[in-house]
Amino acid sequence: MDITQIKRLSPIQEFIIEFRDSAEFTLVNKMFSRFDTLIQEYIDFREGLNLTKYKALYKEYNNEKFIFLYSGANIHQFNSRFFEDRAAKESSKLLWIDKKDLEKVLMKDSQYQAERVFYRVIASNTNERTMIGTLSPKNCYCVNSIYINYEKIPISLYKKLFIISIFNSFVFDFIIRRFVNSNVLKSCLYQCPMPQPEEDEILNNSLYLTLAKNTSLRIVKNDPDNFKYLLYLEYFEFGKEEVDKMLNLDPKDEFFKEKENENNFIVASLYSLTKEDFVTLLNDFKVCKNKKGEDYISSLIKGYENYLRRMDKHNAA
Repeated sequence: MDITQIKRLSPIQEFIIEFRDSAEFTLVNKMFSRFDTLIQEYIDFREGLNLTKYKALYKEYNNEKFIFLYSGANIHQFNSRFFEDRAAKESSKLLWIDKKDLEKVLMKDSQYQAERVFYRVIASNTNERTMIGTLSPKNCYCVNSIYINYEKIPISLYKKLFIISIFNSFVFDFIIRRFVNSNVLKSCLYQCPMPQPEEDEILNNSLYLTLAKNTSLRIVKNDPDNFKYLLYLEYFEFGKEEVDKMLNLDPKDEFFKEKENENNFIVASLYSLTKEDFVTLLNDFKVCKNKKGEDYISSLIKGYENYLRRMDKHNAA
């Protein structure tokens, strides 16, 4: 690549991206031509509390005056209850902090009362998934193995759900892997192109709103006690019977997998990916393929092909 290409594909650090082949090079260029790179004015993040600096304040037990502190191992995609997973329990130490102590160390715009976007810091470009994002429940915070969004002006819940939908997509994961070694640093995040609509645009764009709606379903599925109110957000327009039915579904029901797949297909289409592009992209997720099997990858490819066909028919009508 010449210096112009390097600057276009890595505008912050002028990082030289490695490509396996010409198809991957073409795909990355296409993605960067579709959207501007993410900017901090759209959403900004900071690390959670330093584990060493505030060690004396942390508790390994809970009481009514304490606030739960998430660590990176406690979360997964769309899942703020990952610490309950059998495999995660072995590496998920649970920490709390006294509410008064937390309020003393937090900056003015780092409040814990509202929902925030979390993403896991420690990752690898060879993991099953590199970008791990979810919504934090109200009245909690995190340590510095998680980045948490902060906001001087409150950010719309629809916007937060939309951002999580992009972060957890195969497309965004593919892009950010170009910049990640062992940690998903802010400098990696802001190298990545992505759509950046505000609330009004999300509510008036059926694809954007579907992404936010499907993300709410995935989050509620994993933590209904903290998040079932998301299903009653005005613009999602779920009826009471529909909400009751979804809340009573088994968390492993195919319905939720279909919604996650739909999100992946929508995001891929937003970046104008063809079926062949999508195949190239999925080739990067070898650990995912080994863990979930060839049939899973094949079903995604077939699903995206069908999605594109439906969109073509809809646009032609």
